[in-house]
Amino acid sequence: MKKYPLIFLTAAIIAGCNSESNVTIKGNFREGKEGMVWLDKSEVDRSSVVDSAEIRRGRFKFIAEITGPEFFQVRLENGEFVGLLAMPGEDISLDFVKSPLPANYSVSGSPGSDEIKLLDQQLLVTRARLDSIRKIYSGLSDEEMAARGAELEKAFVDIVDAQRKFNITFIVENISSMSSIQALYQRIDDNTYVLYQPRDLQYLKIVSDSLSVKYPVSRHVRALKENVTSELNRMYINRMASLASQLPATNTTPLLPDTKGNMVSVSSLRGKYVLVSFWSTASQECLNELPALKAIYTAYHGKGLEIYQVSLDTDEERWKSVVRFEDLPWISVREPDPANPLYSRLMNINSVPSNLLYDPDGNIINTNLSGRNLNIRMDQLFNK
Repeated sequence: MKKYPLIFLTAAIIAGCNSESNVTIKGNFREGKEGMVWLDKSEVDRSSVVDSAEIRRGRFKFIAEITGPEFFQVRLENGEFVGLLAMPGEDISLDFVKSPLPANYSVSGSPGSDEIKLLDQQLLVTRARLDSIRKIYSGLSDEEMAARGAELEKAFVDIVDAQRKFNITFIVENISSMSSIQALYQRIDDNTYVLYQPRDLQYLKIVSDSLSVKYPVSRHVRALKENVTSELNRMYINRMASLASQLPATNTTPLLPDTKGNMVSVSSLRGKYVLVSFWSTASQECLNELPALKAIYTAYHGKGLEIYQVSLDTDEERWKSVVRFEDLPWISVREPDPANPLYSRLMNINSVPSNLLYDPDGNIINTNLSGRNLNIRMDQLFNK
């Protein structure tokens, strides 16, 4: 067997390892372009320069070391760029046919980059069609606007919707590819994502779950996962705000059924101080609080205090039974869906017992009133 000096063997091993973690990006301009070209590493909301090269005889070349899937942009002096999704060990060739270059190039040696090209070029077509409608729309006279305005607006919406459907189809068909991240975050303009509807958040979650299995250490996947969490939290907040906006004038004023099924609202008690008390018969602490509430009710009901007690019991019959057994003299109501208690969420109730105080005008003036603090507040209000 032929023997090689140890130094050459070591060098060969190192060279082999490096080539496996490198990506080579070569470009050719058929129009014989000269000048500079830059390689940028891309993130969802920013990019950073990795390298630059001089275009010589219409050609350029980059070699970059990467440890996993990586998004790049090859950017020209005039600001034009093409996106790439590179994998370690790939030898990527770009062939630029004519201007505008992003719409007229081919890529080989990188399946992910070919997927990025498909996404980017479809978006270019959509933007061009939208720009055309904008120009027509802005040039209409008042008479023409009356005749064609609605038609053009519908055409604009249809184009945007077609792009959205394209991206959704792409995501479904490429769910295990990092290119699906590009499809998630594409924008029609600086302020409008292609996936703009609230329900599109499901696709962020689906892609995040899929890629987290395949690329658990990728920073792009980790960033996506964090974004999904923040967007889910934001959606929850928006949903709660939306529910609140649909309620009567005072959007955190409970309107709930009492033990006989009659709807009773705190707003119907205007002119009185109303202690809204959230409780559950399953909580011993809540049961222990009942004697103190009865004493307060006896002392101040005649002076203008009402108690509106909201049950979060899952067992409706148990709640009704306790109300009867304890002979509770105030208004007793219950959240119909204790697993998804609307008012306790709107009013930020995280535990029971929990009490809030409304003034006679229907404004919440105190929260977290209990024990000694509740007695002191009652004394301040009614024993002046």
